[in-house]
Amino acid sequence: MIFHFATCNRQAALGFIQIVYPGKDITDTPESAGPLLDFVEKDIVRIQDPMMYGNRIQVIPGTNWKDDLRDEVFNACMLFTKE
Repeated sequence: MIFHFATCNRQAALGFIQIVYPGKDITDTPESAGPLLDFVEKDIVRIQDPMMYGNRIQVIPGTNWKDDLRDEVFNACMLFTKE
């Protein structure tokens, strides 16, 4: 059995993302992390605590994950990780 420590709380997830990207203006807006946070809030994905798993964002499946959402989640992550 594997345990993951991750959040499906929108504000906590935003905080985790902001920790990993301190030089970027990561916000809960449609142009930034908002679309990914929508998935987090619906427990489609969860964001792991970067203090526990290294200074990087790890997005893992939530309770409501469906494989057909993979591309949408990936694209949502690309909004705030691109240079």
